This record gives sequence, C-alpha cells and structure tokens, in this order.
Amino acid sequence: MREVTDAFFYFSHMLKNYIFDLGGVILDIRMQNAYEQFMALGLPATELEKGGSAYKWMEDYQLGLLNTQEFCQQIADKCSSTTKPLNIEQAWNSICLNIAERKLNALRRLRQREGVTVSLLSNTNELHWEYCCEKWFNANGNNQADFFGHIFLSQELHLQKPDPEIFRTAIRTLNANPSETIFIDDNAENIATASSCGLQTLHATPDIDWVESLNL
Repeated sequence: MREVTDAFFYFSHMLKNYIFDLGGVILDIRMQNAYEQFMALGLPATELEKGGSAYKWMEDYQLGLLNTQEFCQQIADKCSSTTKPLNIEQAWNSICLNIAERKLNALRRLRQREGVTVSLLSNTNELHWEYCCEKWFNANGNNQADFFGHIFLSQELHLQKPDPEIFRTAIRTLNANPSETIFIDDNAENIATASSCGLQTLHATPDIDWVESLNL
C-alpha cells in the first residue's frame, strides 16, 4: 500500500490532485444517531441489520437507486403508523454533526494553490449532501466551489467505494496522473482500493489529522 509517510511529504510539492472523503474526514458523523431515532419511531432493529429491508434501502439510496421521497416513505411505512417521511428525513440527517472551521479553512487554502485540484469523493445521498451544503459549504457566505473543483458522489455515479471503478472514474474525469494524486479517507478498505489503483493515500484516523499531515 502506498500510504503516506513523513518521508513522503518531502516530495509533497509533486502532488497535483487532492481527493477527500466526506464523512469521518471532513464531516463529523455518528451513524448510530439515525439508527436510534429510527427505532424510536418504531422501526424494528432487525430492519437495520444486514439483510433487513431498511439496510438495503439505505444502500440503494446511497447508490441513487431510490430517490429521497421513496427512501423516506419506505422506511416510514415500516415504523409506527404516525411516522411521516419528514420524521425519517430528520432522523437520517441527525448523522451529520459538524464540520470544523479549521477544516473548511484548510480546504480553502488548498483550493487556492496554483496548479492543484481539490475534489470530494463520497459514498453519500441527496439528503446528507444537501444538508452539508445548507449548513456549511453554501452557508455563511461560502460556496461549495470555494472548497471543491470536482464532486464525485455515489448517488450520482451509481458507484460506491470500495469499488475501484469509482476511483478510476475520478482519475479519468480529472485527467490526473494517479501518482500525483492523493486520496484521504477514514476507511482502511477504501484506502487499500485507492492504493491498488495507483493513488497516494492518507488514512485519516483519530491519531492522524489530515490538516496537520498535509501541512495545511
């Protein structure tokens, strides 16, 4: 695996493309929030387990195989009789906690570097993406173009990590040299797949802060 090391940063000026994951890297998340709220609305816990209907709908929604209305209505139908699609939307968005201003500032600075592209590549869905734009990327005078030149979302591509094709699609779209491209993610499997596609990688963990590691 071509994971970034301290020695690598001696040559960091060679990087021309930065591709970031969203949840767990830029956005602080807690998936359990939605599960807890779904169950409080009457959704059986077995529905959230692998093989359950709700689990499959979450996967399909992330891949763009269900639209927002379908996703919320189908889960609401599995909850108590008083549950509305709006309740599902609110529970689902409770996953999204915060984006630290220091991370937004780091992305801004990186975006302003000459000859560098900054992209987002995320397994995400319409509700979460619109929530992030409303709360952070397009809020308080911000514009998502301040942070990203290209945005690759699983819901639009009908592909999700760790499928290597989603990384190949990004590289083709950017017309990028993989060796001059770094991918930052909090998931080890995604990091391994990106590395197998020839990208440099940085595995963001509680002990590895990408803002510091990338000298931003």
